[in-house]
Amino acid sequence: MYESYDVLKIKEKAGIVSAIQELQYRKIHRELIPLKGLQNTSIYIVLTEEIKNKLISIQNLYEQLSSEKKVKDVILLDAFHSATIEGARTTVENVRNSFDKPKTKDDKMVINTIHGMNYAYENPINMGNIRELWELITKDVCDNSHLAGELFRSGMVYVGSNTDIIHTPAEPDNIESMMADLFAFMDTSELNAWVKAAIGHFYFVYIHPFCDGNGRTVRIMTQSFMKHSGMEKIKCLSLSRAINDNLSGYYTSLKESENIYANGKRWMDITPFIDYMLDTIEKCMLTSLKEDNQLSENQKRLLNKMQKRGKGAEITIDNAAGILKVSTQTAGKCLNSLVDMGYLEKEKRERKNVYILQ
Repeated sequence: MYESYDVLKIKEKAGIVSAIQELQYRKIHRELIPLKGLQNTSIYIVLTEEIKNKLISIQNLYEQLSSEKKVKDVILLDAFHSATIEGARTTVENVRNSFDKPKTKDDKMVINTIHGMNYAYENPINMGNIRELWELITKDVCDNSHLAGELFRSGMVYVGSNTDIIHTPAEPDNIESMMADLFAFMDTSELNAWVKAAIGHFYFVYIHPFCDGNGRTVRIMTQSFMKHSGMEKIKCLSLSRAINDNLSGYYTSLKESENIYANGKRWMDITPFIDYMLDTIEKCMLTSLKEDNQLSENQKRLLNKMQKRGKGAEITIDNAAGILKVSTQTAGKCLNSLVDMGYLEKEKRERKNVYILQ
């Protein structure tokens, strides 16, 4: 866990040698990011050895990820958690049942997020289409719509509760130039893509360019950026679920990254958020791999048989029973479980179920 400067400064005053050494290390190894804070503050990151090792781990885990998961179901799960983070209270089953005609604002928030995710996976997000993405996400569920503006919000919003302001974001007049700087950075920076995605995520939240829906928008943008950076299997991960599992850590790392340190000039170290996001991505991948490894021997046997024939391979219950040398009832349960896990699609043909590899 990356300790904040505030914590290290307290330890330094207490004479703790490791804290003194860590502060010196960061002074030597901090890297300036070509983005500015709200008061023209310089922004730095520190790519520690721990973070570099974590990046190696993430890349190795990514290579092991399955690309056979049913992306439609992963997107539904991710959208559900993303909307839940923003206060939606519904269930996945409710969303499934009301997809064409959502009955509540909460269901609509999830469904909008699904539409936004699908759009962003098809289209890299930039200054030319970010408003379109945001409108998909907030259609009929937008709070503070009187501040919507033409491209970005036209008035001030604040991050926090009714009694506690956690963050005061950019003034409306500064948003467009800061967002242009963000997209330019994402396009041109040669930093590791996972690190760049985390920086982009932080800076978007820091600016808070819209009157509502900023969290849902930036989580979609983060995954869209990774997909269009060549990480196609990001579509098989529910990053919002992983963030939701440690939401307090998310907000803590944002707050620690916004702290300003004055050693002759104003500057920010946003490494706490990078560390949090990389940790979350790593855990998300581990969860996905753990779920993949929970397949039974019969499930693995059927999948291996079908994968040799490639995507779209078909099998019936009778075929499966013959391959596994089990009853048709047992074979049917095995196939239906693979449907539930997103590996197969079930299709009714005449009076027989056909199972199709996704």
